[in-house]
Amino acid sequence: MKRWASSFTFLLLVALGGAVAQTATTESHAISLLDSIKYDADFAQFDYVNPDAPKGGTVRLATTNSFDTLNPFTLNGVSAAGVGVTYDSLMARSLDESSTLYGLLAATIRVPANNAWVEFD
Repeated sequence: MKRWASSFTFLLLVALGGAVAQTATTESHAISLLDSIKYDADFAQFDYVNPDAPKGGTVRLATTNSFDTLNPFTLNGVSAAGVGVTYDSLMARSLDESSTLYGLLAATIRVPANNAWVEFD
């Protein structure tokens, strides 16, 4: 009985400590280390992108290596060259800002004031 009571007390303190330890967070569509954020949350494209650029064509990539899997995250074997470009990342870098990342797959980014962690939605 003592062991059960002490375990329950420990879990209660951990739960209460987690609730007290919550800090104020900043939620945004982008994150910047140095500069202010240039683009709003609903921007369509970066200023340096030409939306009327010609589309289409063929890309051929040459490599001297062989491969035995199409899984770029494999621990065994060699993945095909260039297969990693088929995956999007959570954030995309803006080429006209030095330290700003915008959400690509992530709609929002939450960061506490001390920058101890980051949460993507």
